[in-house]
Amino acid sequence: MCNRLVGMTNRIWLPLLITSLFFCFSGCLPDNPKIIDPKEFFKELNKAGVIAQPLNPENFSNLKNSATGYSPLGIYSYKDINWALFDLPLNYQVVSTLKHSSNQNLHIFAEQPIPQDLVTSLKNISPKLGYEQLGIFAYPLGLCLIISVFITLERLFSLRRGITFPRKVERALIRGEFPNKKWKKGSSAERIVYVAIHEKASEDTLRAYAKLEVSAMERGMFLLEVVVAGAPLIGLLGTVTGLVEVFSQMPAGATVDKSLFSQGISLALLTTMVGLAIALPTLLFNSYLQRVLDKRSSALEWLTARLIEATDQKGSPPEVIR
Repeated sequence: MCNRLVGMTNRIWLPLLITSLFFCFSGCLPDNPKIIDPKEFFKELNKAGVIAQPLNPENFSNLKNSATGYSPLGIYSYKDINWALFDLPLNYQVVSTLKHSSNQNLHIFAEQPIPQDLVTSLKNISPKLGYEQLGIFAYPLGLCLIISVFITLERLFSLRRGITFPRKVERALIRGEFPNKKWKKGSSAERIVYVAIHEKASEDTLRAYAKLEVSAMERGMFLLEVVVAGAPLIGLLGTVTGLVEVFSQMPAGATVDKSLFSQGISLALLTTMVGLAIALPTLLFNSYLQRVLDKRSSALEWLTARLIEATDQKGSPPEVIR
């Protein structure tokens, strides 16, 4: 049963990684929508003590048609000033004679000057930080996450004692006994014993086969090391790219909006944060798996040495105990 499970795991890990690559680079992830939920705007109004009275849009055709081709989320009244709230695309070009204020996708139109309370509440809202705002760096970071999770789970399963060095083999070696007829080839240790007994392998051949079993246990571990080293570097590259974009958009000699500047910096640092969040758990699991791998390798070396010792003493491979 264990042998079949190991074979199944070996067959599916590479196709799964290929599928993950296809998913990451096929455009399945959304673009970078720096949008604000209108609900957040009304929450900000409540915090500021602003009470917006809803009005019937049909009675205010001028405000209703402020953005050609789009309908308002609602028309409201505050301090005897009527205003319309729109949720428009980020690339929408405003062409209107009305008073206007905006933040990302949210736009306010009014026939009279917009109250400062509304403008302040609108400007205080920032898009929620999410993986969408990683931009193009969401793809390599997502790939690192998929590789880390899959390799970790696959190695945790494949390095179990029952698949590498069962306790029955350990007990037999401690008692100086050798395998009986019930032993099969369901683990690395049993396969080494099988080669020593049934194939009458020489000392060099047996050691070489034991190294092959250890090499099989190390399969995929290098990918964890790649993730540990690569994820922070990808995050750092995203941060540098974001900072370059933020500073390049600053007009020379003009006053910079501190809120927009801080928002740009936070978005730029998001990639580094995600990269570290992926790399740190991967580092911990990689260290644990390396420790398990060292223990299993030492156990197989012990087994190989005992088999070679038994062969040298008897002049032939140990016989199977009935």
